[in-house]
Amino acid sequence: MIIMKALSVVWKIPDDRLKGFSNDTNGLIVVRDLCEHLGKTIESYLLLGKEYLPQMDLGHIHIVNSEKIAEQFADKSHLEIMKAVFENALDDIRPDIVHIHDCGDFCRICMKICIKRQIPYIFTAHSFIGKNQKISKVWIRDIFWQKEVYTIPNINIIAVGKGIASKIVKEYPNIKPKQLRVIQNGTDFKIEEKNIILKKQLGLDGRKILICAGKISNGKNQMQIVKAVQLLPQSIIEKICILFCGNDRLNGKLQKAIKDAKLENALKYIGVLNNFQMKKYYAISDGYIMSSISEGLSIAALEAIACGLPLIMFSDLECAMDLNNENVVCFAKERTDEALADAIEKWANKDWDKLTILKYAEYFSMERVANDYIDCYSRILNI
Repeated sequence: MIIMKALSVVWKIPDDRLKGFSNDTNGLIVVRDLCEHLGKTIESYLLLGKEYLPQMDLGHIHIVNSEKIAEQFADKSHLEIMKAVFENALDDIRPDIVHIHDCGDFCRICMKICIKRQIPYIFTAHSFIGKNQKISKVWIRDIFWQKEVYTIPNINIIAVGKGIASKIVKEYPNIKPKQLRVIQNGTDFKIEEKNIILKKQLGLDGRKILICAGKISNGKNQMQIVKAVQLLPQSIIEKICILFCGNDRLNGKLQKAIKDAKLENALKYIGVLNNFQMKKYYAISDGYIMSSISEGLSIAALEAIACGLPLIMFSDLECAMDLNNENVVCFAKERTDEALADAIEKWANKDWDKLTILKYAEYFSMERVANDYIDCYSRILNI
């Protein structure tokens, strides 16, 4: 084990072992997996901002105690308490480097403390919202956060994909090349054997299945998939089915659109699935589709290729630059319904080589990601 302590900070992660985090299904599962793999080589500590937790070990991760400080400052706001927790963690752990994920209020407070105390830190950009990008009201706050973070002098930034890095440099030319490094995401996801029973239960025998994972929202843009499928030849519609898996943030709007289009046999909303259930659905699928407005190096997409599944996505997505392989991805060249329909049809008619996709996916391992981060820490610390 390398003699180094890294304190990772993030608002939340999805993990059934932690009270208050079991129902979170977000892409920051990569933070948990990264901390676990870091812990096999260095001392890996993780501070979670959303809930108060006791000190505990999860595998190779040391979870920071936030309950103790919360009891002492019960009259303070949650952010004030978590600020005190972070400062206490710095004093107790004395980390060599602090690794901050995401750029919400809590994480920006932690950055300011690191700067004040002159403690080395890095910031990982898991996503990036462009200023001129078509955005939802929810993202307006993210753009404000981004501006604060990316204008910090001499900040060390890790982008989880080449596309995100390209956007950051374009919109914030003040960032020097030495401040920004790309470490592409990875996953621990393992394939399972096909579940014939599940496919029969869903009434999908004889159909090619596309899976679309992620919260049902305007940002993930699943409604455009419904519009695109309506443009497909009937012969294609009859031989495919797209399964939507995720928390419904549109209050049934997707389900209504499917019903109104009379596409219940070709499009199905499954609901929220945990990690174990997702593996079963990936196992019966033949491909993965995402129609997001914006997408970093999607963990769900990496999970899909780790199962040997080809991808369908728009060619202007940030992660398209990282997954640009015609043997792995079928790109929609434009943001139109017609272009997306064309990509779905090409996917349905192509014979995809699962072994080629699995070989391609080998690069996106968490072992490689953790090693790249440790190398990055060492460079910053000059060790």
